[in-house]
Amino acid sequence: MLDEIAQLDPAMIRTLFDTSGQFRRSRSGGDYVENFHTDLRLARESGPVHVGSVEEVLGAVDPEHPLPYPEPVYSAFSFDTVNTVFRDPETYTSDAMRGTFDTFGRNILAMGGAEHARYRAVAQPVFARNMTQWWIDRWIAGITDSLLTRFERRGRADLNLEFCALLPLLTITGSFGVPMDEALRLREHIEQMISAGTERADRLAASAAAADILLPVIARRRGDPRDDLISKLISESVVDEHGTRHALTDDDVLAYARLLLTAGSGTTWRQLGITLWALLNNPDQLDAVRRDRSLVRAAVEESLRWEVTDPTFFRLTAHDTTLGGVDIPAGSRVALCLTAANHDPSRWPDPDRFDIFRRVKPHLSFASGPHVCLGMHVARAEMSVALNAILDRLPDLRWDPDAPRPVLMGLHMRAPSDLPVVFG
Repeated sequence: MLDEIAQLDPAMIRTLFDTSGQFRRSRSGGDYVENFHTDLRLARESGPVHVGSVEEVLGAVDPEHPLPYPEPVYSAFSFDTVNTVFRDPETYTSDAMRGTFDTFGRNILAMGGAEHARYRAVAQPVFARNMTQWWIDRWIAGITDSLLTRFERRGRADLNLEFCALLPLLTITGSFGVPMDEALRLREHIEQMISAGTERADRLAASAAAADILLPVIARRRGDPRDDLISKLISESVVDEHGTRHALTDDDVLAYARLLLTAGSGTTWRQLGITLWALLNNPDQLDAVRRDRSLVRAAVEESLRWEVTDPTFFRLTAHDTTLGGVDIPAGSRVALCLTAANHDPSRWPDPDRFDIFRRVKPHLSFASGPHVCLGMHVARAEMSVALNAILDRLPDLRWDPDAPRPVLMGLHMRAPSDLPVVFG
């Protein structure tokens, strides 16, 4: 594995995963905000629900990279209102995500009701909590070890590019049987599929290019199944709306693959970076986790609560409704500000402070209700294994004094600007 990782193109890694570069900014809507917590608090204090998008409420609309919505928009900022929306899919539907059908195929992110339940049930078992050790043994532990081996004797590293970006990417592409030498190219196509600045024709071309990589793997696994995710999906069947069970088609598998590869190679990369950024900025808490590994889970959960990498989700109202005292007409888009909900002081005292010693309570970073994140247990496993290994193998981990101190950036796709560290 070390030799294969060494063949990955460093320039391409930087292009795809440099969060501080113009490439990343333009693909995240260009609306990078270093610290928006004061504005979120003021918005939440003035009312749990506001008319307008989160960007409009915060005064953070970027004229160069606008994110237009065709429907009227309302934004929810409190824990109770956001949780209410997630747990009432009949009123607040996933139709807001139907645009993903265009590039991903018919996928569970945008499905609703019985169809969503049927198709989610196909993939749910392999992402269940009791399968995390399978993920660790098959991919996470070995990839973590190989990545750290490449730089642990060097005494310094950019953990964003050399570790955080590659661990989830190689885990999810490996689970889909994608050769390592094609992992970066597949991620490049995914970036083009989800970019706010990409024209529809280019998004469709990127989706087709991703299929060109994945279809040969699907064909090979149909004839020679392995102990991996794509083989497990291929072996499953789904019940249609008439009660008839049938095997997954190539298009079904492609839809799962595009969605899971997008989430699996993006969100955990950025969230792991946020976790390390927070601990490096709180060295007393970093030392506490190093001494007491039972705090690893608390550090991961506090990171997820404190600075979720995808701060906003969307739903569409199926009928007229009232949320947080605000009347919302049918057909409206409701923006769910997870960061504001996770900083609700009615649930977490002093919520803007990163504190691994606070009592762990359920947060909304993985959503809730029937659309709760399918891969949340795998993401937690990746971050926990990574943090334990880093603390084992990179002693006296600290910021590189010769590099500018990184900041957290992004109103969408939030992440550290970089992670330059020294150790040993």
